[in-house]
Amino acid sequence: MDLIAEIITIGNELTTGFQIDTNGPYLAERFQSRGIIVQRMITVGDDRSSISRAIRESMARADVVVVTGGLGPTSDDITTEAAARLLGRKMRLYPEALEHVENLMGSLRLEMNEGQKKQAYFPENAELIPNFIGSAYGYLIKEANRMLFFLPGVPREMEAMVERTILPRIKKERKNRRHYRTRALMVFGISEAEADELLQDLPQQDKDGQISFLPRFPEIRIRITVQASSSQEADEKLLYWEKEIRKRLAPYIFGVDGETMEKAVGELLREANATIAVAESCTGGLIGHRLTNVPGSSEYVDRIVVTYSNQAKVDLLNVPEDIINVHGAVSEPTAHFMAQGIRNSAGTTFGLATTGIAGPAGDSPGKPVGTVFISLAAGNETWTKLYHFSGNRLQIKKMTSQIALNRVRKYLLKKNLGQSLTR
Repeated sequence: MDLIAEIITIGNELTTGFQIDTNGPYLAERFQSRGIIVQRMITVGDDRSSISRAIRESMARADVVVVTGGLGPTSDDITTEAAARLLGRKMRLYPEALEHVENLMGSLRLEMNEGQKKQAYFPENAELIPNFIGSAYGYLIKEANRMLFFLPGVPREMEAMVERTILPRIKKERKNRRHYRTRALMVFGISEAEADELLQDLPQQDKDGQISFLPRFPEIRIRITVQASSSQEADEKLLYWEKEIRKRLAPYIFGVDGETMEKAVGELLREANATIAVAESCTGGLIGHRLTNVPGSSEYVDRIVVTYSNQAKVDLLNVPEDIINVHGAVSEPTAHFMAQGIRNSAGTTFGLATTGIAGPAGDSPGKPVGTVFISLAAGNETWTKLYHFSGNRLQIKKMTSQIALNRVRKYLLKKNLGQSLTR
């Protein structure tokens, strides 16, 4: 029997659009990976009647209801009060929660006030969920064979509670003893429709194995979900599905379970004992930002240079002035010299360069917004290609950085350079 869950996120900052909800998607992904079916997610503001109505409706449909937000010390944090009134439970002070808040306030050298003390009151017979990061404890209420989890809205606090307490508790109590496995294959360089077409000859999806497409610009995640009566059987099924998908989409798969393109490139550079230097114009340092977000990237990243002006390209990369004057800053020859210039100055294995028009202004006849040149200098060759991207400024920058990194990845895979590369 499937376990059904619903997620309720609370806060005026969410309903006004001031802040984007990340708790709902996080919970949905974690639940789905454990075979828990999330059938609805809803966001409501800090309003007692709206909160009560949302909880009541979810209780009528779901086995597990998770509510995040509204457990803090301010007057608009009313989730607990609304839940207690709905369930007909009195509020009472929980000494262990009070002690936690007092200790936290003391460590921060802050005075305890009534708002902080409010965080130690919960509906009677609630099971407290410790907060190892912040002040607000979460809690569990079991009502009519339903599990109602109430968690703080701060993402890192909520996530820690989910991993340490919520998921283990659900696993312990659920009657369904089926074993679930999931894996997400990270895909780039092919559209969702094209990927789906290549997978058409896979066995029909059934209750024991399903594939879902989860696009997130500029990538696609293809998630495999399998279930079986034993752990070993579930592992075998997951391996089978992954192998079959890789047979058909291998050139486009760069990672698994949320691994980034920059991490994949970094691993290949490290394995090849190779180094890279980057010269960026239209991407404004985004490629360098991504590369250096990977721990240990200093092993292979030598330097990142943002040469936004024409003069910077001349001064720092030795791009000939006449090349820019004749062909323009956004041109194949300029990108070519940029890649060679950064590689020569750094003495690295690779020189990577981007120049383009991210918009919304800056276009010219023959060079509309989205015109981008990406160049890679490696060995005795320099590869440069023209692209025409669509979308807003940020989307163009993201796509440029993704394709540039993917070009390095494909080169390393194709050449299988290994230890033959020199630093």
